[in-house]
Amino acid sequence: MLSNLPEEVLYQILSNLDYKSLSRLSQVCRTIHQFVNRDAVWRKIAKELLNTGITRHGRDIYPHVPLKERVKMSQNWYNGVCKIAITLKWKIKLLPWLQLDGDALFLSQAAEIGAYHLRQDRGGRHTRNLVAVFSGHRGDVCRFTLTDSHLISGGSDGKILVHNRRGHGRVELLGHNQEVNCLDARGGLIVSGSRDRTARIWTSSSTVPRDTVALYDRVWSVAISPALR
Repeated sequence: MLSNLPEEVLYQILSNLDYKSLSRLSQVCRTIHQFVNRDAVWRKIAKELLNTGITRHGRDIYPHVPLKERVKMSQNWYNGVCKIAITLKWKIKLLPWLQLDGDALFLSQAAEIGAYHLRQDRGGRHTRNLVAVFSGHRGDVCRFTLTDSHLISGGSDGKILVHNRRGHGRVELLGHNQEVNCLDARGGLIVSGSRDRTARIWTSSSTVPRDTVALYDRVWSVAISPALR
């Protein structure tokens, strides 16, 4: 009977349900499940929750991710619900830097950065496969950042290395004389900060800094504004 109602009436009915009731309703049958999973059903709930990607004005920041999944993740954060699984182990007592890009995990260990392809086996357990290693520093990797085409790393040797993620070589940027503690890259620009009390701005087409900002203390964090200003 419920599935025979016009969609406008169904939307009106479902708008009065909370996220738990909607989740239970989606288990009734396949037809109801497909309807309840639509983003339009979850938009009102998502707008009222934290970090679902729906702004106060109703704009959807992450349209490629189903709203039902975003509501689920928001509630897991709010209620402290999580699953703990060990993906990688190593014996060296170093503090790594890591970044997840899709199903690829990039992890720094000493002077190298490994790229691991993550997937689930039939039992639902995470497995990993090392697919690439980025190296070239003479000391530990302090920080790295990713763009669509490059991996950019800063090391304790003062170097910045721009690695092509497809394995076609690397470019070395020289300018800092102490460890590079922080990096950011956006729109063809690279910004770095170092223990040598400077922040430097680089372009993708040059191996020397475009600008150098002298500061009064070590630089621990840098970020490029989204407007590139």
